[in-house]
Amino acid sequence: MTLRWPCLAQFFTLGLSAALCMPSCADEILVFAAGASKVAMEQLAPAYASWAGESMVVRSDTVGALRDRIARGDRPDLTVLSQAAIETLVTQGYVQRQQTLPVGEVRAGLAVRRGGPLPDISTVQALRQTLIKAQSLAHADGARGATSGSHFAKMIDQMDLRSALQPKLVILPFGVDVIDGVAKGLYELGASQSSEIVPHDAVLYVGDLPAPYALRTQYLAAVVAGSEKGARLLKFLATPVGLAAFAASGFAP
Repeated sequence: MTLRWPCLAQFFTLGLSAALCMPSCADEILVFAAGASKVAMEQLAPAYASWAGESMVVRSDTVGALRDRIARGDRPDLTVLSQAAIETLVTQGYVQRQQTLPVGEVRAGLAVRRGGPLPDISTVQALRQTLIKAQSLAHADGARGATSGSHFAKMIDQMDLRSALQPKLVILPFGVDVIDGVAKGLYELGASQSSEIVPHDAVLYVGDLPAPYALRTQYLAAVVAGSEKGARLLKFLATPVGLAAFAASGFAP
C-alpha cells in the first residue's frame, strides 16, 4: 500500500511504526466523479462514512479527463462516469462489467439565475430566439471532455448560430464553473447537465434542450481494478439512500 504524506510525517516525527500508519490511510476511499455526479457523491460522503467507517475523497473532472487518467494508470477505488466512458474502461480491462451500477441519466439543458425571467426553449425556434436575445451565455469546454459542452458547441454550429453568438459566448473548464457564473450574474444563460443545475440554490433549470438537440446521458458507477473498497461503496450506492442522492441532484431513473 502506498503511504500518504501525512502518514509519513507522523512516522518520521513521532517514530511510529508503519503498521500504525497504514490503517489511517486505509480509512480513505478515492472516487473519481465526473462533474455531473460530483454533488451526489459529495452529499453521500457523510452517510457512507457512518455506514462503512471510511472517508470518501472525491476528485472531480470531465468525463474524458477522468477516463484517460484511469487508462494512464491512476487507480481510484470507484468512478462515476458516462456509460460510454465506462464501456471504454471495460474494453480496456480496468473495469469489470459485473461491478457496475446504473445511477440514472442526466439531461443537457439551460440554467438562469433564480429570480429572473424563465426563457422559452420548448421548441427549436424558441431556443434560437432565446440564445440570440441573451446578453451572455457560457458552456463547459468540450475539448477537455465535457459532455454537455461538446454537445452544446455542436448544436450552435448545427443551428448556424456560431457567428451570432461568438461575441457573447464564454467557454469555461467545467460545468460547475458555468453554473457558478450564472448564479453570480456573470452570464445570463448557462448550458450544462441537469445534475449540475438542479442542486444549485441560486439558479433554476430552464428545461431540457428540445428535439432534435435533446441529450440524455446514462451514468454508471464502477469499481476500478477490482478494488475491495470500491465494491463496498458500490453496494452502498445501490441502497435507497444512495440512489435517492442521485435523484435529488438531477438524475432521472
